Amino acid sequence: MRLSLKMTWLPKSVVCLRYYDLRRFRSDLVTAVILALQVFPIALAIAIASGVPPVHGVYCAALASFVSCALGDSKIRVSSPNIIFVAVASTIVSREGVLGLSFSTLLAGVLLMGFGALRFGAAIRALPRAVVLGFSTGMAVLVVSQQVHPLAGIDSQILAPQVPWGVPRLLRDVIAIHPTSIILALATLMMIVVSRKAISHFPTGLLAMTLGALLVKYGHIPGRTIADFYNSHLNLFTLYAHGPFRLGLLWNVLGQALALAVLVATESLQALGLASAFTGEEINPNGELFIHGGVNIAAALAGGLPASGISSFTSENARVGAQTPLAGIMQAAFLLFLLVLLAPLFPFIPIAVISGIVLASVCSMARWPDISQLIRGPRLELGGWLATFLLTVAAELPVAIAVGMLIALFLYGREAGTPV
Repeated sequence: MRLSLKMTWLPKSVVCLRYYDLRRFRSDLVTAVILALQVFPIALAIAIASGVPPVHGVYCAALASFVSCALGDSKIRVSSPNIIFVAVASTIVSREGVLGLSFSTLLAGVLLMGFGALRFGAAIRALPRAVVLGFSTGMAVLVVSQQVHPLAGIDSQILAPQVPWGVPRLLRDVIAIHPTSIILALATLMMIVVSRKAISHFPTGLLAMTLGALLVKYGHIPGRTIADFYNSHLNLFTLYAHGPFRLGLLWNVLGQALALAVLVATESLQALGLASAFTGEEINPNGELFIHGGVNIAAALAGGLPASGISSFTSENARVGAQTPLAGIMQAAFLLFLLVLLAPLFPFIPIAVISGIVLASVCSMARWPDISQLIRGPRLELGGWLATFLLTVAAELPVAIAVGMLIALFLYGREAGTPV
């Protein structure tokens, strides 16, 4: 009796090696450089806005890119720390410290692997658009609310986003508004937004960050900088979170970890679907969840920032000309190179410039145009989005996720024509 063993799955990086050539290598190399220049300042900004040392953002971005591209099932999907996770990460850091964030990301990774093993990929991918959009836009509003005070130069301390109390606090501290910080933040925001339309693939965020640091170092402009908060945590070789371990820590972050796992799953599957639209390749949603579980377990060991597939970077990766996952693997190497090259400027980077980069990243989220489609669509979908959006902004995230799943079940039942 003859037995034949058939390999049912191989990482796309291994498959692509069968036909890899010099032309594809050149294209991947150019794409890796361009994407690294764009990802670097955003990863740095996400780390600072979340309340962790800036080097951790770059390490997490490099690890996410390497692991997802080396082991994943897509040629061009790009993974990195996600701007909409800033609100969750900063809340965890403010309550449980950086160690709490690392454990949250670790647990989220384990849960994602469980989702993949239990074949939840198709179910998560089938979540109604209104609910997924409600989560992402609500998180974006929380991120924007968190940046109001650093932008105005009033208080650059990283705090959990508090939308209901943001306006009264701003009015109370209006005397402390710093014009220089506002100018730096708005100039950064305008530079990035305008350049996206005028100059394709230009790393405006990195340019704004570098110019801001040089203005502080040589122009002595006033304002808070990274050194004011992370002066003792700028060591390039600090790869893990410090802090006392408490027995109740895992229980305290379990709800946030579950919320992170759901958000990572929805964002990653959206990016995978976009990659499939560009390349025509078949997608494996369960494998994608399993891979991003591993990505987040790795990220937990490098500072704790959660990571997911990113639709905007995936789209940019395709437009620039990535041919294989080796572009993402090389991107990880270039991110580490930029970290070593630009590390001397880190202490001088203004927090206001970081706020401008964060706001520009929120503005570039791929899902904003979907809101106008929802407004013109069925009222039931619009109501589902509005309810999920308001819950995400006003309630604790685990509560918002739980209620959002009930709303998703209701909408899915109505779309399928089954009684709910």
